[in-house]
Amino acid sequence: MFLRSIIFCLFLPFQSLSQVMPQPFSDDISDLADLLPGETEARIGALLADGRAETGVHVTLVTMEHIADYGGAGQRIEDYAKALFNQWGVGGAQRNDGILILVSRGDREMRISLGAGYSVIWDNAAQSVVDSYFLPEFRADRYAEGIEAGVAGTYDQIVRRFVAHDPPPEPQGSSAGPAQVIFSAILVISVVLVALRQRLPNLAAQFRRCPKCGHRGLSQSRRTINNATTNATGNGEIRRSCQSCGDLEVMPYVISIRSTDTGSSGGFDGGSSSGGGASGKW
Repeated sequence: MFLRSIIFCLFLPFQSLSQVMPQPFSDDISDLADLLPGETEARIGALLADGRAETGVHVTLVTMEHIADYGGAGQRIEDYAKALFNQWGVGGAQRNDGILILVSRGDREMRISLGAGYSVIWDNAAQSVVDSYFLPEFRADRYAEGIEAGVAGTYDQIVRRFVAHDPPPEPQGSSAGPAQVIFSAILVISVVLVALRQRLPNLAAQFRRCPKCGHRGLSQSRRTINNATTNATGNGEIRRSCQSCGDLEVMPYVISIRSTDTGSSGGFDGGSSSGGGASGKW
């Protein structure tokens, strides 16, 4: 009886840690630290949804003030991100190509945690995304900007290459000076192009006339209400408003039933991580 009590006391802290790990706000963004203004969160949400629809790869974003607030006391961010990834089941269980991006502002650390389907060579690509997209903005306390650029960079430098069976980009630091400049320029251009592609519908709306007052300058946002499943369609809405008269137009849209072979069009589907990825501090 005494031995049983000792064993119970030893394992109780670990049980408590697992119990306080957070539940996701959604399958795309869980902004626990409230780092994202509404408009930025909407853009990032659209980027994640469109990227997932395009590639079938589930990327989810989590922000926290401290990982200790959510069951990570005394843990390295690498171990905590892996545990959170596996508890949520990011990505599909068959392909294991999901990605979890964890930003801990108070700890001044972040982690890109890769699914078990990525070989170790993709760790360098993840490190490049952390160093080139996230950290420069984070060091200037521009968290929303860094996260938006970093999510775009994750799809451009990791996800799309992985899905296309292209090799990851060469690690930075081993090439000559001019080559580094060219590589950095390509990274910046890639981020701009991805961001523009996501924002073109919203930019186009700014040149349309309001059907009520005739003025130009409409603002447009898009959000998913219900994710599609393998058995049912999902739905969302596009909200278009006039900055002059305040007229609001809400247009529903349907999200197609997700195919069963991607394993990652909505929700968490039992994916796992073996600990691959990259971290950064600022």
